[in-house]
Parts: sequence; C-alpha cells; structure tokens
Amino acid sequence: MGTTFNLLNHAMLNQVLHELRHGRVQRCRALGLGDEDIEVLQSLPPTTLSHLAHSNISWVEVKVDITVLRRLISQAERDEQNERLINRALKLGASSSIMYRCFGLDHSETALRRRVLKIESHRGRPVQLSEPQEHAVWQRWCQLRDDQHFDPLDAMMMLAEEQHISLTLVWQQIDLYGGAPC
Repeated sequence: MGTTFNLLNHAMLNQVLHELRHGRVQRCRALGLGDEDIEVLQSLPPTTLSHLAHSNISWVEVKVDITVLRRLISQAERDEQNERLINRALKLGASSSIMYRCFGLDHSETALRRRVLKIESHRGRPVQLSEPQEHAVWQRWCQLRDDQHFDPLDAMMMLAEEQHISLTLVWQQIDLYGGAPC
C-alpha cells in the first residue's frame, strides 16, 4: 500500500512544481496549498523535494466527489445517446437541414459525419413518395403521435425504418400536413 501512496505523493509534487514553473499559482491553491506552502515548496532543494515525493507517509488525499461523478456519467450517457441518434438519423437519410434543426450540425459537419459513416450522397432529383406511400406515412404518423411516449424525431425515424424510405421524405410529408418537430 505504501507504493500507491508514494506514487500519489510523487504525482502531486510533480503537478505542483509543473504548475509553479508555468506561473499557475491559482491551480496550486485549488489543490489545497496555501501561499506559505507554495513559497516553501519553491525554495526547497532537489534532495528535499525528492524526499517528499518518495515519503512512505502519504501527504496526498484522494477523494471522489460522487455528486460530480454522477453528473459527469449522466452527461456522458446523454452525449453517447445523442451520438447514436445523430448516426441513426444520418443512416436513415436525414438532410442537412434536418441535422441543423434537430442537432445544430452545420452542412460541413453533416457531410463529414456522412463520410465517416460511409453514407453515399444521392445526386439528382430527390425521390418523391407515391400517393399510397403518402397516405401510409400520414396514417402511421397519426398513430405514433397519439402514443404517450411520443418523441417526434424518434417516431419519424421509426416511420422511415418501417416504410423503407428516407427520413427526409418522412419529414417533408409530415411538415406538409402539420409541421415537423425540432
């Protein structure tokens, strides 16, 4: 167990000295050092600093801020879910305007993500829905809209998957009759 503490002592001393070398006294204060402690550390000879770094007695305390940790985990999970949603929308043929409205991604970011996901861009005139497809999309949209757990974008993606059409066509159809989300 002493080795672990030696590593912590060593790492902390290295960090403090690095911050002091770069004039970042505030960071040393944030680590718990007072001005007097900082002054003393700056004046110590290398042999004394080495003794501090390799002391068998731990002078560094590690503490987990569980509230912050939980918030960070939650944020990371939300970010990951958002990334999956963005990738799903792109794979379903979301246009750049949809990506901007729903996720704030500009055209170049959308194009880059498409390249990374190896999604080919379609050239020429966009495909149009047949009249039966239009009715099927609208009827299914009305069913999904009545669901208690209704998330408009998720419902549109599900509709695109069910109908085997692009998300852009679903979006256009819904926007035509009632306004698209985001």
